[in-house]
Amino acid sequence: MPSGRLLVVDDEVEITALVEEHFTSLGYHVDVAHHGAAALILAAARRPDAVLLDIDMPEVSGEEVLDRLHALDRSVPIVMLTGNADADLARRFLRKGAFDYVAKPFQLDVLERVVATAVAVGRR
Repeated sequence: MPSGRLLVVDDEVEITALVEEHFTSLGYHVDVAHHGAAALILAAARRPDAVLLDIDMPEVSGEEVLDRLHALDRSVPIVMLTGNADADLARRFLRKGAFDYVAKPFQLDVLERVVATAVAVGRR
């Protein structure tokens, strides 16, 4: 049985490839988008159990994608990813409804625990 469906949104191909490979090996179905517009299309079509969303992306920011994903389905947990370790930024996204915040570079085991918790919460 699959562990869940994840949507990974990051403009850095190396990050999405790493995350996709790791979570696929754990039994997750993983969809990848490299920009916000593609993420919104995939989220509407495939309803992920959790979203891993980069904050700093070109064209459509992670913040705008967060807002639009919440407009589609507020129950899907969204974990923000960023290379910026600013605690104020993290708190701002948590206030906006993000499930959690993970700073890059991240340890895969830490991300794994956050994702497992997010998927469990999203299925309630």
